[in-house]
Amino acid sequence: MTSIASIGTGNMGTALIKGILGADEKLDVRATTNSAASAKRLAAELPNATVTSVEDDAEANRTAAEGADFVLLGVKPWMMAETVRDLAPSLSPHTVLVSMAAGVAMADLMALAPANPIVRIMPNTPSAIGHGVIALAPSAEVGETTVDTLRNLLSGAGLVVELEEDQIPAMTGISGSGVAYFFLLAESMIAAGVKMGLSEETAKQMVVATADGAGRLLTEKPDPSAQRQAVSSKGGTTLAGLETFIDAGIFDIAEAAAQAAGDRSLEMEKENSEAING
Repeated sequence: MTSIASIGTGNMGTALIKGILGADEKLDVRATTNSAASAKRLAAELPNATVTSVEDDAEANRTAAEGADFVLLGVKPWMMAETVRDLAPSLSPHTVLVSMAAGVAMADLMALAPANPIVRIMPNTPSAIGHGVIALAPSAEVGETTVDTLRNLLSGAGLVVELEEDQIPAMTGISGSGVAYFFLLAESMIAAGVKMGLSEETAKQMVVATADGAGRLLTEKPDPSAQRQAVSSKGGTTLAGLETFIDAGIFDIAEAAAQAAGDRSLEMEKENSEAING
C-alpha cells in the first residue's frame, strides 16, 4: 500500500490530500499540522487519514514521515530548511520528498536532503474542488514509475502536467497565479454592471454564471480563439466590447502580468536560497 505523509498540511495540502483520497481512500495517509486546533479541524475533513499535531506531539512530523513513500512538504518557504533537516533522520532512502513551496529551488531541496529523490509540484487553488492544475517537476533521480505513481495520486485534484523545473515560472505566471486574473476580470465586470444600473447582487450572479458557462464551453472545445470568433458577429455588440479590450492592449497586459509573476517566483528562489545556505 502506498503511504503518504503530508507535513504542515494547510489549505493547499488539504486540497491535494482530499483529491488523492478521492481517487483511492484506502491509501495510508498521515497528515500533520502545527496546532492541536487545526489538527482537530483537519481530522474532520480527512476522516480516512491519520492526523496529528506538533503541539500535541513534538515528534509528529518525524513519526508521520517514517517509512513513507511520499512526503508532501506543505510548509512555508522560510520554514523549509528547518523542516527538512528535522525530518532527515526519519526518512527512508526510497522516500520521495514532494515540495509544494513556491520559490524554493530544486538544488536547495537536494542540498537539504541529499539522500532522497526530490519532486517539486506547483498546484493552484481550484485543486481544492478537483479542478486544479498541478505542475510536476521531478529531479533526475526520480524514476518514471515513481513519477507515474505520483501523477496518478495527484490527478484526483486536477490536471497534472509534467514540466522541467525552469518551466515552473511560466506555470506560475499563467496558472498558479492566473486563477486570480480571472477573478480580477470578474470583479471588474461586476463593477461595470453596477455602474450601468444593475444591483451588485444581480451583476455578481450574472458574471459568475457567465464565467462558469464560458469555462464549460472551453472545456468542451479548448480553443479560446475559435470560441471568441464564434460569438463575434461583424458590427455586433460582442465585437464592440472585444475591440475595446484589444485596443487597450489586453494581450500585452496578460503577457506582462504572467512575466511579473514568473519573475517574482525566481526572485523568491534567490531569496530563499540565500536564507537556506546562510
